[in-house]
Amino acid sequence: MFDLDTRLLQIFFEIYKHSSVSKAAEQLEIGQPTLSIALNKLREHFQDPLFVRIENKMQPTELSKQIYPLVVEILNRLKLVQNYNIEFDPQTSNYQFKISMTDISHLVLLPKLINYLRAHAPNIRLEIVPIDANTPLMMSNGEIDLAIGFLPQLEAGFYQQTLFQQRYICIASKEHPRLTGTTLSDQEFRQELHVDIFATGGHYVLEHELQKLGVNRNILVRLPSYLGVGLVVQDTDAIATIPHYLSQVLLVRGGLKVLEPPYHFPTYSVKQHWHARVHQTPSNQWLRRVCFELFSE
Repeated sequence: MFDLDTRLLQIFFEIYKHSSVSKAAEQLEIGQPTLSIALNKLREHFQDPLFVRIENKMQPTELSKQIYPLVVEILNRLKLVQNYNIEFDPQTSNYQFKISMTDISHLVLLPKLINYLRAHAPNIRLEIVPIDANTPLMMSNGEIDLAIGFLPQLEAGFYQQTLFQQRYICIASKEHPRLTGTTLSDQEFRQELHVDIFATGGHYVLEHELQKLGVNRNILVRLPSYLGVGLVVQDTDAIATIPHYLSQVLLVRGGLKVLEPPYHFPTYSVKQHWHARVHQTPSNQWLRRVCFELFSE
């Protein structure tokens, strides 16, 4: 029986994560034959197939399921050792940060961050992933460096820093046939057609408040994200209730106007969140400092 090295553990982790030998090889930037040889070594070591192909996916065996948490812990601890007191120079580093963001942040915040990096850290790269139910676990596993948005469900082990407060406003087409003012009445809000958005985060604050007020919107269409709401509203007579900072981006395109809603919706905080495991990591500290300087009010 040979000693396991970190490379073999990383290969096991990637196969488990992606349920695919080819995707694991791509992620690790090695050839599939090399990865297959490593997998055979792992199978020989544990005397277990570890993964079996079912419906074109490499499904873990019971032994794999049992050792996976241990492998994750080992790799995380190794990453902590590797990053311990490592100097971080943003001007020369080619580090790739993985940031979890909402679709609104893609439109409003991400361009500003990219432009800053191009000027001050030209070799830094970004991978953006959505905020969803898996975000806390991925942050604790070290798979996500930072999350920016509204995450009220985070538990112990996480840090957070408020970037800015956000409020809700309504948007409508500039050519709307009935809404000619700058504010909406309660009657208008109830009678007009609405574009609704299935989204996480602050959107639930809006839904909860409308339920408390007993307001049932006349929903024309529900969208999976905020990305298409501007065009839908611009070309129809429906209205939408969206975060104010998104409206400022959409208004630049023309064809839309902002209307004050008839209700005082609660504000919510947009924050950056990170796990305790990267709190002292120089690269993560630098990224948090940059985001705070760029986005805080």
